[in-house]
Amino acid sequence: MGILSNMQPEKIGRYEIKSELGRGGMATVYRGYDPRFEREVAVKVLPPELLHADPQFRVRFDREAKIIAQLEHPAIVPVYDVGEENNQPYFVMRFMTGGSLSDRIKNGLFTIADATKIMEKIAPGMDEAHAKGIVHRDFKPSNILFDQKGEPYISDFGIAKVTQSQAGSVTGSAIIGTPAYMAPEQAQGDNVDGRADIYALGIILYEMLTGKQPYEADTPMGVAIKHITDPVPHILDANPNLPYDIEAIIQKAMAKDREDRYATAQELVDDLRALASNVTTSPGAAKRTTVERPPARQKTTVAQQKEPVQKRFNVWLVIVPLVIVIIGGGIFLFNGNNNLLGGEATSTIPAPIIEAPSSSTATEAPLPTETLPPDEPTATPAPPTLTPTATQPSLPVVGGADQIAFIKDNNIWLMNMDGTNPRSITKDGAPKFGLQWLSDGKTILYITGKTVKTINTETRVEEIITNFASSQYFEAFEVSPDGKRVAISLQRQLHIVPFDLEQMKNVSRKSDLLALNGCFFDEATLKAGVMDVLWSKGMDLVAIKFLAPVGNAQSETMRIIDVHLCNESIPLRKDEFPAERFPFKTNIMSIDWDGDALFLLNSNERNGGFGRLYLYNTVTHQSEKLNIIGDCCYRDARFTPDGDFVYFAFQDINKVDGIIRFYFVPTGSLSVPANLEPLPLGDDFFTNRKESPQPAFRSVQD
Repeated sequence: MGILSNMQPEKIGRYEIKSELGRGGMATVYRGYDPRFEREVAVKVLPPELLHADPQFRVRFDREAKIIAQLEHPAIVPVYDVGEENNQPYFVMRFMTGGSLSDRIKNGLFTIADATKIMEKIAPGMDEAHAKGIVHRDFKPSNILFDQKGEPYISDFGIAKVTQSQAGSVTGSAIIGTPAYMAPEQAQGDNVDGRADIYALGIILYEMLTGKQPYEADTPMGVAIKHITDPVPHILDANPNLPYDIEAIIQKAMAKDREDRYATAQELVDDLRALASNVTTSPGAAKRTTVERPPARQKTTVAQQKEPVQKRFNVWLVIVPLVIVIIGGGIFLFNGNNNLLGGEATSTIPAPIIEAPSSSTATEAPLPTETLPPDEPTATPAPPTLTPTATQPSLPVVGGADQIAFIKDNNIWLMNMDGTNPRSITKDGAPKFGLQWLSDGKTILYITGKTVKTINTETRVEEIITNFASSQYFEAFEVSPDGKRVAISLQRQLHIVPFDLEQMKNVSRKSDLLALNGCFFDEATLKAGVMDVLWSKGMDLVAIKFLAPVGNAQSETMRIIDVHLCNESIPLRKDEFPAERFPFKTNIMSIDWDGDALFLLNSNERNGGFGRLYLYNTVTHQSEKLNIIGDCCYRDARFTPDGDFVYFAFQDINKVDGIIRFYFVPTGSLSVPANLEPLPLGDDFFTNRKESPQPAFRSVQD
């Protein structure tokens, strides 16, 4: 029986288990007793999946555990022991009886002086860990625990890194964090250093002084968006009784650009202590301190940072070699509140991250401007006066995209990446497939019957581009990533020709395509009849779908071929799957390629195309049946333009209602079961239980 089963174990190693303290997304914590040293302890047991899914986990666990054990500081909860019981790793730590900072925040607001006392106790411990290269990664009020004398300690330092999965999935590793306290660079999958913990420390200070978190939303996803796209909130708006200069401290601690934050926790505490020493007994009336004020807070805006946000945060593709670790690139495991060493426990809350718009065009969020008070101190400094600018509202950006086109009731719909503002742009109800955004960012190309059409999403004007009415088979029309070529499956033969909308209006048959002097691969050359085609990012490879003999039957198969030599030779075959790589018993109902190493394909189990979802890596030739939110059934999984996220439709096979919900998840966390929130479309949005949404993403325009 595993330790994490519902039955409480009597012993773990030599430790006698007294009770369960709590259960979180990444561990279960027990109150235990150490008979050797006759003391109470907390035993944190990690889930068995970490060992089973990741062959390198035990090596990493041993390595990181030694580092953590060496981390000795009066402000850090000590780790007494590490071990393994029934193939499940565990940590033994000091048992803290004084509750958590999270508990104390619920009991009322802190004064500047009281907040300073706690901060100045834990800051040296944080800086000590950072000096040794250890970043907490999941710093929050429930990870600040108190002993029986009320002294604060930081718990779980380094454990977040231990629970990263670096080899247990097709994509690779993982980043742990809680959306409410996660720094922008951590949320986006960039490499993190101690300044990510400083950002979290700033949020904790904000919460201690106001009783609320700086960013609030209906979902963890919404909170994550705000961390990246919204300016740092003005703490004086939340609590106008605070001294004026606390504003500058919060702005600096929570700066979007980590280069603008405090370099150490002690620097933050020094400014906070200076402020506390000058606070008078009259709330809101404070002497001016020497805290440097960020100039008009411009460092915290989206469009005015030192580096473009898109550039700094576009590290997600490192995820594939890694994501989520879910994220150098990574997966995403968002923790709820998994410190249970005397604190409270909540469940894991996975939440994919949404990027900030990269320019100050229509994609930029409206940012307030402010009128600052005079530099000279006054008796009662007033909060800044905010004047909203007239900029257009921002569009949430996920994975390099800001709009989704999809199919509902045979019409094309658009919505934002977070599922808001869904609206139909066609009304004819004719079946459609092959949705693609063209490079102008306003035109969608699609196929209906044997006709290729475009629609301008702004004017709703539709045009017929070409029609292959005389052909028996017309199954694919895929424009290359640079918009210069198009791969066409006509009569199950592959044509790769220059893509020009006006020129294509004169094309209606095979001879017209051949006259364009592109590449032509017939069935005899390929030894395959092409039914679908996908481009690689480099555009030297394409993946074709065809029927291949498997045993006594024909099975739909994908083959990657090199087409850069065009007609000069038989295309070099790079890979072929699933038949030669992993079991796949049905037709391939949906297939997508990140253009690099990863493919997503789903089987056919119910309702005309919903089935089990598989991830395949062409580099390692590993495959994995995914269980993101359930075993079945998935449909139309699609990578975002940068490959960092995946959107998919899901219909629970265990429920008879057939409700279709739309989700998205960081690519690196595909291998990790999660309690995801669906996009807020409503359960009655897709009325056709056989709907095939076929999402297509508009890349953010430069």
